[in-house]
Amino acid sequence: MRDWLIRYIEHAFAGVTLGHGTTLYEAAFHADYGFDPRELARSDNAERIDWRRVPFGDLFARHDAIFFMNSSGKRFYSPAIMRAVLTDGMRDGLMYDAFIFDLAGFVHANKEDDIPFATLYNAHQRAAFVRFCKFAAFNASREFGRDDPLRILDRIRQLEPAPKSRRTKR
Repeated sequence: MRDWLIRYIEHAFAGVTLGHGTTLYEAAFHADYGFDPRELARSDNAERIDWRRVPFGDLFARHDAIFFMNSSGKRFYSPAIMRAVLTDGMRDGLMYDAFIFDLAGFVHANKEDDIPFATLYNAHQRAAFVRFCKFAAFNASREFGRDDPLRILDRIRQLEPAPKSRRTKR
């Protein structure tokens, strides 16, 4: 089941690049109130083309960075985070908890200066989030928790359908 879901996520987010998104390291710099300039320096060499090449260790070590990313950054790093959790498990649980907490708010957020969830993700990418949340709620070990992923599923179901221009071909 995990392997199938990882492949599904990889297919749904194939070709997604960082573009003008906030890098993991720039977000971590801001999460740390700018106290570690090495994080900002790492941003210069950050992966921007293939989210599958973002090191799991970097994701787990910067669990609170998700809160400081713009929408394009979240679009690039979300599949990497889902894949890391499915591959390596919870580790200390902080990255999964931060990701789920941010996702719950992001699904309904409508920030004027950023792209909302409802228009950022195409139908296949939304389906990847739905499948990840279903996995977390029903197939994963108890450490994933059930309530938060189920709330996210309800929020995604309430959204308008994904824009037709953002749908990908299969």
